[in-house]
Amino acid sequence: MQAQTDMMMRQRSQWRLLGSFLGSMRLAVSLLVLLAIASIIGTILSQQQPYSNYALQFGPFWFAVFRTLGLYDVYRTAWYTGIVAFLVLSTATCVTRNTPRMLRDIREFPLRQRENALRAQPHVLEMVSAQDRDALTERLATLLRASGFRPRLLEEGDSQYLAARKGKYHRLGYFLTHIAIIVICAAALYNADIPVKWAELTGSLRPATDFDLPLSKIPASAFMPVHNPAYRGIITLPEGQTADAVFELAGNGYLVQPLPFRIHLKAFHIQYYSTGMPKDFVSDVVLYSPQGKVLKEGAIRVNHPMSYDGVDIYQSSFSDGGSLLTMRSYLLGAADGHSGELQGRVGQTLKAGNSGYSVQLKNFDLYNIVPRSAVGEPRDPRHPTVNLGPSFTYVVHDPQGGGAEMKTYMQPITRDGQGFFVQGYRRSLGDAYQYVYIPTGPAGSIHLFMAYLAALQQAAKEGANASPALFSAVFDRVAARAAPEWTAAQKERFVEASLQALASLHDYPVPFVLTLSQFDHRWAAGLQVTKWPGTTLIYWGCVALVLGIFILFYLPQQKVWAQIQRRADGSSKLLLGAGTDRNRLDFARQFAGWRAALEAAGAQPISARETHEEVHHGP
Repeated sequence: MQAQTDMMMRQRSQWRLLGSFLGSMRLAVSLLVLLAIASIIGTILSQQQPYSNYALQFGPFWFAVFRTLGLYDVYRTAWYTGIVAFLVLSTATCVTRNTPRMLRDIREFPLRQRENALRAQPHVLEMVSAQDRDALTERLATLLRASGFRPRLLEEGDSQYLAARKGKYHRLGYFLTHIAIIVICAAALYNADIPVKWAELTGSLRPATDFDLPLSKIPASAFMPVHNPAYRGIITLPEGQTADAVFELAGNGYLVQPLPFRIHLKAFHIQYYSTGMPKDFVSDVVLYSPQGKVLKEGAIRVNHPMSYDGVDIYQSSFSDGGSLLTMRSYLLGAADGHSGELQGRVGQTLKAGNSGYSVQLKNFDLYNIVPRSAVGEPRDPRHPTVNLGPSFTYVVHDPQGGGAEMKTYMQPITRDGQGFFVQGYRRSLGDAYQYVYIPTGPAGSIHLFMAYLAALQQAAKEGANASPALFSAVFDRVAARAAPEWTAAQKERFVEASLQALASLHDYPVPFVLTLSQFDHRWAAGLQVTKWPGTTLIYWGCVALVLGIFILFYLPQQKVWAQIQRRADGSSKLLLGAGTDRNRLDFARQFAGWRAALEAAGAQPISARETHEEVHHGP
């Protein structure tokens, strides 16, 4: 029996030690510091980006290190979730242990303190007065009332005990701040969708890695349940198209989140500032049920999401949605500047004839607003920028596997009366664009330049030597057919611009030039679809946190106890002790005012001891 009792006592002691550890301030502060460091990493380092972006940014070694630590998706890692869960457990333990005592302190306030307890207060005053006990008690009570206290009196024999306090509900500040931390962290855990993480960990849910698969071909193991309690996915939706699922990046792959409705993008609108930066972009969206019933219709713009049945749809980005481009293809040196035609949508890869080259249409921009100085235009304070009009970006792959990225502007620019077709190129994504300015002829076409280039190459094959006379003579023959109405000044200006273009084409990486002749533009809206049911709890938790901090800082708890004794000669003796847990310097000045008022009423200090905080500790 004794052994069983000893075992139970040891178990209670162990549980008590565990409770003390979990509810300790040191553990809570350590967890908060770890959580802050992890959150800073998640804020500074862009999250849930393709792994190829991180590998290019950090290099192979640090890319592998950061991937192992889970820094590319901090908020989905097990260690981050563990920190948040442990903080919830620690704070809940602290609240459970201390709440009964805090409630007891709010309800109960002793009117009498022993002399040793009074002398142990931060501020202590001992005085004698010729006034009788009742008069001195009333005088002190009046001082306390003037300071906002509501003193209470207890009489025992020759002694009277006076007690007063302010900030009765100060302890609620601690309670509210701790409860707020529990609510916010618990709601964040709920939003983190722990069941999905567990499914990934056990292997029942496996991210897909092929980003080119259509939705119908994605493996079922990459699909999350349609009634998933919390998720955040993205989708790029072209105008006129409908989607019933979104995608969530997970490591080097993605998961598919089916939606309980279908999203249809009717139209997309965008407005620009004069600097070329987007001013506002809006998606006109219709939500349909799986049976085709209209559930909701409206506009989504930045910071103005559409909400339906606990799901929020945010406008996050925009891009090209598969615009149809019609292009003219000029082979450098082709006879008479002959051109072909290519047509395709952004995102497609086209074959450049039988040359072995392929053209991957990467993007289309409807507007290209740049500073006037960037294209050699004179400064104009009223119009500091110029719109270069539509452009498209494409990647040319040669038969050997090499490639170069090209950026072509549709509208020519004008310099000193001569029009120029602008063609940018770079051999690597990390390089800056280099530009070729090809002079344009009649109707803004580069056909005249291509014919001139072909004629010069033919003359070189026939053995002609390069000279200003040759350049002029060859151009005269070409211009007689293509631009017979041109003046001598126009011809001279074109020849000079052509020679400069020929020099810049020396490093041009591909043997042809594409120009944009027509386009059928289509926008695509980048939408973020979020279901975070814990968000409302987080908001209420933030309210509780702010209220608790306000109470802690602006509702200090001040306590005053006094013992007034009747002496044998009819005089009285006062022992006063007081303290506060905030604004200690202000309270010290208030206590000194009470002493001065009592002295003015004839009381004389026997001894006075006031323990003041050092100034550098703060109030």
